[in-house]
Amino acid sequence: MRFLFVSAQLPGHLDWGGYLPTARALHARGHAVLWVSGVEVQAAVAHQGLPFQPVATTGWRWPPPPPLKPAPDTPRAEVMRAMQVRSLDQWLDVDRVVAAVDALAPVVETFRPDVIVGEMFMAAAGIVAARAEIPFAVAGWPAPAERADAGRIRWRQSRARLQAILAQVDAPAVNWTANGPATLASPHLHISYWSPRWHGVAAGGPAVHGAQARYVGGHGLRPRRHRSCRRQSCPRRRWSRGC
Repeated sequence: MRFLFVSAQLPGHLDWGGYLPTARALHARGHAVLWVSGVEVQAAVAHQGLPFQPVATTGWRWPPPPPLKPAPDTPRAEVMRAMQVRSLDQWLDVDRVVAAVDALAPVVETFRPDVIVGEMFMAAAGIVAARAEIPFAVAGWPAPAERADAGRIRWRQSRARLQAILAQVDAPAVNWTANGPATLASPHLHISYWSPRWHGVAAGGPAVHGAQARYVGGHGLRPRRHRSCRRQSCPRRRWSRGC
């Protein structure tokens, strides 16, 4: 199979607990893999032995928006709204995401992937996948549960931005939540590299994530003894995974 991975142009966005290792494992099993991002992470991806395709923009704003400097007497609610807008500017800016779709589309057309994989903030990846009718998966984040309430200002702003983007690139509203804040939501697969408990999912409790979420983390390591000590009561045991 052919897998196309998309990430923001920052080293931390190659991880998410196992994102880049997932691509590396698929490549080692003989699948065709291509990683797409900004040139800033090209060396890190190439070091893992993976083919890399740079694009002019991924849709992720970097450097980030300037920090907020509210006046001391600014109401807290107003500051919170400004912070929420700044957060949307980071990954769901209309012009930037449209440019990222235009940059990613020819790569998809040339590589012809069977699956497109993106991190949670790669809006262009989900949009291009929907427009090309290619299955899309999200790595590093569980599937969001649907929310009926769409009354919050931030939620309305995010949905308005998404609708503007989809209208400009002529794409369907697939791979996104139908209600609540505009969030990438693959109907096929979300992989979290952490355990359900880490995400606050209680066994037998209410569903807080979509059914397409798969948790592949939380497996403990077997304690090891260090070479210089065979004692079960070694004091180093309290500071390490074992002796």
